[in-house]
Amino acid sequence: MRTIDDAPFLDIFSEEFQADPADLVERLRRASWLVGTPIGGMVIGRAQVQTLLADRRLRSSVPEIVRLQGVTEGPLFDSLNSSILALEGDDHTRIRKLVNRAFTPRAVDRHRAEMRATLERLVAPLRGAGRCDFMAAVAEHYPIEVMCHVLGVPGEDHEKFATWNKAITWALSFDLGAHADDVEWGMSQMYEYVTGLMDDRRRAPQDDMISALVQAREADDRLSDDEVRMMIAALLFAGYDTTRNQLGLAMFLFATFPEQWSSLVDDPSLAPKAVEEVMRYRGAVGAVPRLVVEPLELDGYRLDAGTMLMLSSSAANHDPAAFHEPLVFDITVEREPHLTFGGGPHYCLGASLARAEMQEALPILAATFPRFTLDGEPTWRPPMGIFGPETLPIRYD
Repeated sequence: MRTIDDAPFLDIFSEEFQADPADLVERLRRASWLVGTPIGGMVIGRAQVQTLLADRRLRSSVPEIVRLQGVTEGPLFDSLNSSILALEGDDHTRIRKLVNRAFTPRAVDRHRAEMRATLERLVAPLRGAGRCDFMAAVAEHYPIEVMCHVLGVPGEDHEKFATWNKAITWALSFDLGAHADDVEWGMSQMYEYVTGLMDDRRRAPQDDMISALVQAREADDRLSDDEVRMMIAALLFAGYDTTRNQLGLAMFLFATFPEQWSSLVDDPSLAPKAVEEVMRYRGAVGAVPRLVVEPLELDGYRLDAGTMLMLSSSAANHDPAAFHEPLVFDITVEREPHLTFGGGPHYCLGASLARAEMQEALPILAATFPRFTLDGEPTWRPPMGIFGPETLPIRYD
């Protein structure tokens, strides 16, 4: 039985990996479904990623990642370790039971009209301009405005939330140590504001998610104030940053594969398939960090307790064992479900909301920019953590 020490090694911090991670992974895949890295193992086989996502002998490694960056105590450490992204077992199950109803496809569908109205408002000034930075003009604003609407944050306060959320998004990056003060400031500002909204919704409930969360009840159980604030922080972090980057990645892909964009322009009903293919081919979240808490054996390898693993959804989404021509981007084909939303007990709670936002955005963008190209080179985030364009200059008719 082999261990990680016997697996091929991949330096995920090397310039070669930063420049072209996909090529390195594809070469290593032929030798092993598991590779060693400077911070543990990386799982690159789809079957093994899917299995381990659901394996209760693994848990979220958020606490370990936070500690690795020097945040070992204090309010920030406590907040991150009590978030739904870090909780496990009965605590995690309890909170998901209480909030699941607010995230069903039916609950999300009620907000689709507002999603369309928000995006139409954002693209209206761009029509006829001929060029823009798509990230600054659209992707930075659309997801936070939708999320604020869903939560019930008044329109005049959306910019405050955007500012706080930009600070909070460093929380689960590999730059947390350098931005811990920013994250703590963003969380404290947002917590103070949300506390006022929670008090208001208890007195006068409205048709919004904050009302739903403060009233969420399962038998004799309900969320505490701290749990509501934690849930909203997690929603803002996940709902803003991932959708912002996923939308930018979608437009970059369509600029790279203009024939696929033409297909969407000609047939906007392809939007749901296009969303799934974009997320499979270039997901904003490329890996799920996990910690082995009980030793296990899987397909020729022994994984000891204490082993850090990155379950690479990106590699799994390109595994030829599961996908025909996985390196081909095609929004018209039927494919196996992608793993960008994770799986198992930590399957993305906001998956239905993220899908809806993308599904409503793409047809409007296709109508606004029926022919567009890149207007210079995009700038990119590092490939570790949530990935996407910092800037995406485009030129259009």
